[in-house]
Amino acid sequence: MTQWVNALQSHSLPLDGTWEFSLAGQSGSIVVPGVWEAQGYARYVEGPAVYRRTLAVPADWQGMRVQLQFDALSYHIEARLNGVRVGEHTGMWTAFAFDVTDALRPGLENLLELTVYKPGERFPMRESLAGFLPDVCIPFGGVWGRARLTAFPGAALSDLWLLPDAGTGRVHVEAAAHGAQGMNAVVRLFDPAGREAAIWLGAVEADAVHADLTVQMPRLWGPDDPALYTVELRLESGGAAQAILRRTFGFRTLSSDGDQLLYNDQPAILRGILNWGWYPETLCPAPDEGTIRDEFRRVRSLGYNLVKLCLVVPSPRYFEIADEEGMFLWLELPMWLPHVTERLEKQAPMEYADILARVHAHPSIVLYSLGCELDAEVNADLLSRLNGILRSRTSGVLACDNSGSGEAYGGLGFDFADFNDYHFYCDLHYFTPLVDHFRRDWRPPRPWIFGEFCDADDYRDLEEIAAASGGTLPWWLTEKNPIHSLQALGYPLQDERMRQLADLGFSGQDLQRIARRQSFVIRKTILEKVRGRSGMGGYVVTGLRDTPLATSSMFDDLGRTKYDADAFRAFNAESILVLEQGRRRLWKRGGDRPAPMDRFNLTAGTPVDYRIILAHAGADLPGGDLRWRLLDGDGRAAARGSCAVEGPLVGGAPREIASFGFSAPDAAGEYALEVDLDGLRNRWTLWVYPAASAVSASVAWHDPGGALGDLRDWTDAALDLCRGSFAALTDHLLVTSAPDPAVIDYVRGGGRAILLQTGPGYLPAVPRPFWRESLKLLYDHPVWAGFPHRGYADLQFYHLATDHALDSAALSAALPDLRAVMPILRRLDARQFMLTDYLVELRIGEGVALASTLRFAGGAGDQVSGLSASPAGRHLLEGMVSYLSPGR
Repeated sequence: MTQWVNALQSHSLPLDGTWEFSLAGQSGSIVVPGVWEAQGYARYVEGPAVYRRTLAVPADWQGMRVQLQFDALSYHIEARLNGVRVGEHTGMWTAFAFDVTDALRPGLENLLELTVYKPGERFPMRESLAGFLPDVCIPFGGVWGRARLTAFPGAALSDLWLLPDAGTGRVHVEAAAHGAQGMNAVVRLFDPAGREAAIWLGAVEADAVHADLTVQMPRLWGPDDPALYTVELRLESGGAAQAILRRTFGFRTLSSDGDQLLYNDQPAILRGILNWGWYPETLCPAPDEGTIRDEFRRVRSLGYNLVKLCLVVPSPRYFEIADEEGMFLWLELPMWLPHVTERLEKQAPMEYADILARVHAHPSIVLYSLGCELDAEVNADLLSRLNGILRSRTSGVLACDNSGSGEAYGGLGFDFADFNDYHFYCDLHYFTPLVDHFRRDWRPPRPWIFGEFCDADDYRDLEEIAAASGGTLPWWLTEKNPIHSLQALGYPLQDERMRQLADLGFSGQDLQRIARRQSFVIRKTILEKVRGRSGMGGYVVTGLRDTPLATSSMFDDLGRTKYDADAFRAFNAESILVLEQGRRRLWKRGGDRPAPMDRFNLTAGTPVDYRIILAHAGADLPGGDLRWRLLDGDGRAAARGSCAVEGPLVGGAPREIASFGFSAPDAAGEYALEVDLDGLRNRWTLWVYPAASAVSASVAWHDPGGALGDLRDWTDAALDLCRGSFAALTDHLLVTSAPDPAVIDYVRGGGRAILLQTGPGYLPAVPRPFWRESLKLLYDHPVWAGFPHRGYADLQFYHLATDHALDSAALSAALPDLRAVMPILRRLDARQFMLTDYLVELRIGEGVALASTLRFAGGAGDQVSGLSASPAGRHLLEGMVSYLSPGR
């Protein structure tokens, strides 16, 4: 049953505090609220867990209706009072109550016993709406919300529903009334200053109150003004109050006009961070007030205005503080990889209705989703019923049935959604093609809000974490999660595997620093791609904090922010500047093709043309002078200029506000392009490379399959072995796209070769993402001479990124005469802690080769097409040729 409330006449006996506890042969005490795993009890036992407590109940409770109330419990409870079974409940996110009037002994000691199970064998996890926390760490069990006995001498209220309409000021109020026969109801609305704004008087009919009130010109709730109204529902008899219930709410509307997202009728951009509910101190989503407020402050400092509660329903205080502080929330209801059984089909609608009853009045919740990445297991009828429950019990919000979309995860081919929601976890050069692929102009326009995306794995320095944890790593970093195989997530093996890589050449702090710089580049690149497109209503970046499941986050295990807040806000704010260029086409093989340009890698002395895009969703900006400057490594201006930008600049779709051009500096190196529009700033790194140098005629091509493409146009003087044999080689440098035994024999005999293999082939190679799930390690080597880098992969590698890496561990078996392997560019897997190589020097027999899987001429995703369009690829290849040239 639902919890009754009477703020005027009720008596409460808190049940928080210490209980007797037993589980799986362990016994002792436990503190409520809290989960047993966080208090030293078995982590992988589902139950039965038994709670016992004696209660001295006041004698004056005799004759009152008494409820045993729980605010949240995981997952199933059977309760007995004085040996009498008083009820059972299933579900881990909702408040509930048992009527214990008949079993209670007022004036005497009472024994309360609870038998609790968490999801496991008896209640299978995928049937239990357990959300995502079991995947993050473990299913949690126990009384994790507050508990109490509450006695009611007379009337009470429950099931309050508030549906405010920001456009009209109308508020619909419903509530159930108990013990209220013959009573009248008074509903008052109070404005944020505590003044009465509306009143309704009427009779209680059929044990319920239904009221409609109107507030004139309501003050709207929002991030800059979190204005909260209060509803007070009072039951009266003979003019005297008998019961009172109060709750806060707000007036706000999230809506859309075509593909433009609107908040309170103004263009909006939701900038969200993904929260899985991981709080290692509690192991359940019940952080204390200080933690919640600090969380909101810190994410806001990075430019975020929304937290997505991913498949988790935290404690009530989380929502209340979000209301108070003006933080937007996206509540994703806890359906993830469900096994849809008859029990789940019955349980889900009830549990969703109970969750919504608890949270629907919070103005901070502006988005809902019914589940995440749901596949064909979830049928249309179930989603339709859940969607109906949601739509009938919320107002002023947008919703989707399946965050990530059914079409992307093998689910429904249609949806019940107000916006497009995709989860594009991809390498940088595939993001734009993915958006283009899923964007269909023949569908009715609606905003895009990426429900989760833009992940970028970090590296944990385990020594640092252990030192901060008293010398021992937390258990959740060393124990395997039963859900995940070690082949998928190797975090429990990190310490062991990194010890095997003791000669890596980088310390834990080095790796952590490299990972964070690289992940900053990934976040900036993806978010600027999003903001430069129309119809983008928002996004949710993965994720909030490091967890046992992932290190893609804003805050690390020690609670530290990973990025400079000012630098992050430059591309994650209400208004940002985006760097763009025009478009080109390429006539190739008898037809036009797109010709992507390399925006950030330039050839010395060539003309450059840039466009500045304003992505803006706030109040009108006045315009002004846009100033730009190109700074060299010493901070000196190599070029500068300004453009007048006419105002007003209204919020909405991104627009070009300025364009400028310059000649790339003659001096090669790293530069910074800074743009400033009256305090609105952004900054991008550019790399300038020398003009193409002449290639020695002693190069020989071996490209039987034509895979090198326009790499072969690099020099017309090279020997083409497609029409010859290796016997024709003298002191040539061999460049081949098809390493094979003959090529290796040539090297073994003293030859020099560049082995280019972008996929499977003779050299052992494995498919791997370039940007995701890994760190790129750059080693000192002559091929980097003149190739600007700061020890990590930045966008100079955008058009070099590849889908395969050389399997370092298998090279010796594939090349029996391999004398030495010298890494140049390596990939350290951030989830498996294993090494592969993108560029390596091989000493085979009497010869030497450079082997690489990099795409020097681009060609994948929205990479450039051809070596001539890839300054970074051309220059690196020239460096490799120079290193291997005879007489070096």
